[in-house]
Amino acid sequence: MSARGGLSAVFKIAKAWGLSEDEEAAILGQPDREVLRAWKEESGPEIGKETKLRMSYVLGIFRAINTLLPVPDVADAWMRKPNEAPIFGGRSALDRMTDGQIEDLKIVRQYLDAEAPPLDYPNRMFAVLKGKIEIPDDFDELPDDIISAMEGR
Repeated sequence: MSARGGLSAVFKIAKAWGLSEDEEAAILGQPDREVLRAWKEESGPEIGKETKLRMSYVLGIFRAINTLLPVPDVADAWMRKPNEAPIFGGRSALDRMTDGQIEDLKIVRQYLDAEAPPLDYPNRMFAVLKGKIEIPDDFDELPDDIISAMEGR
């Protein structure tokens, strides 16, 4: 899947989370609104390195929250729910993510990865061999578990 395909997936996630255009822009690094709209129409300027990294964090956050909370509506609602974990300080994950700093996306991703059930190396390799997870060679490939989690949204 291309970077544009990854961006399309991010916009589907944004819809599932009920993000406003301002929230989408903050998460993607504050692109001009015309650029944001063009990207939604699968046109517009090339997607830069930082935006790709932000997209990667969003995809990872989406995967992690849907692993922790496998009911889509519950996972989506959690993103806006106030959280007392120290990194959130009573704010929601989306509040933290829309502060505009790439570091905030990284912190939310790390928090969810730490909370998700561990998948250590032997179990990961077993899951790969059994076809349960796919490890992409690069960012441009969107793992099947993210695609299947987005179906019907």
